[in-house]
Amino acid sequence: MHIQLSLHSAVAWIVNYFHLSGYEEDTDESFGEELADWKILENYDRIQEIKVSSEQVVLKEYDISILDRFNYDVQLTPWLNEDIASHILQFAQIGYYPGTDQITIPHFDIDNRFIGLRGRYLSEEDCELYGKYRPIKINNILYNHPLGFNLYNLNNSKDNIMKTKKAIIFESEKSCLKYASYFGVNNDISVACCGSNISLYQIQLLLNLGVEEIIIAFDRQFQAIGDKEFKQLKRKLLNLYNKYKNFVLISFIFDKELITDYKDAPIDCGIENFLTLFNERIIL
Repeated sequence: MHIQLSLHSAVAWIVNYFHLSGYEEDTDESFGEELADWKILENYDRIQEIKVSSEQVVLKEYDISILDRFNYDVQLTPWLNEDIASHILQFAQIGYYPGTDQITIPHFDIDNRFIGLRGRYLSEEDCELYGKYRPIKINNILYNHPLGFNLYNLNNSKDNIMKTKKAIIFESEKSCLKYASYFGVNNDISVACCGSNISLYQIQLLLNLGVEEIIIAFDRQFQAIGDKEFKQLKRKLLNLYNKYKNFVLISFIFDKELITDYKDAPIDCGIENFLTLFNERIIL
């Protein structure tokens, strides 16, 4: 049977089929907002670089020697001041790229293959223009990857996740670095989805490790209990729960007592507040 679709519908189907909703770098799009046609079309070429097998998605691997070009001696004061330990920055190969004034964050898949490179702008002006986190482009090579096909830090935390049968999903890479700084690499069960959406493929990556509980630890994207953003976040979390509850126990770290600040990750206000939120996590 042959079905005719509009260009928008056809591309949207492709994006949905390949779970590419998390392809673009972090945006603060409101819940339910649709991508523009041109933005979806940008994903098409990358679809061709993805090899799909019955077991896994194999992402394009980049030449890891690019990491040798960055500065690892500079003191990344903004992150050090946020309780991220210098040895954890070194362990995660976090560097600095003076060409764009960005903190460099290499991404690896579960098998330690170098699949992407994101940068965090330090200039507030650049953050406003481009967003805080963007894939880095050097010598006409854009080191991006489909975010929905990987979990940041899983290559480091997978063994601990297998032992504890628990995983914590944060939004950003920085939260994983904080978690490892507080609790140590040997106790790290954190990963980051690099956005505010979690794909079925990301859930499957954790299920393959035998997890029995997935703890979703999204940012506090609301200012007051019951406001518009609160309702949007609640709806989003409930949608995630309903989507994946039949696969695994889903729990939520949710700051209903407002002990963190607006837009903070649950781990942003120190280890004691994080442990409070963790121990009081919501299990439906």
